Amino acid sequence: MDITRSPFHSIIGTNCVPSQVERASLKEFLVAPQLEKSRLEAELSRVKAHLKSTEEYIHTHQMLLSPIRKLPPETLAEIFMHCVLAADSVRSLQEAPLLLTIICRDWRRVAIDTPLLWQSLHFYLPPHLNQDALSQRLAGISLWLERSGSLPLSISFH
Repeated sequence: MDITRSPFHSIIGTNCVPSQVERASLKEFLVAPQLEKSRLEAELSRVKAHLKSTEEYIHTHQMLLSPIRKLPPETLAEIFMHCVLAADSVRSLQEAPLLLTIICRDWRRVAIDTPLLWQSLHFYLPPHLNQDALSQRLAGISLWLERSGSLPLSISFH
């Protein structure tokens, strides 16, 4: 909108106090621009939502082009080994190797089929565990040991 075309152009930017009649006229004059502003805000909101949806659509499909998807399982397993070498292996879904099993189906298969990832285990059995919790922990430890295959183990218990 062009300010110079406003019927109030002569008093815009001045210290002039509009009269009662001018104030009423200003309020009436602003109805259309305020409606246009509301319409534009709604349109902007719709466009932003569409933009976000389009960006998510593009990103989702671009992930299919990720170079890591082309790595052979042996290379992926080697990368995974560096993840467990950097930290103590604890039974946590927030750390390798368990974390690697929840990323995607292919990573899960590679992680489970790589005994070196399961060669070290640190676990804690607090004395206050109920029977169900203890059974779950022991089942998890058993599965961990099974995944290590016939490799020598490093186990620490707290």
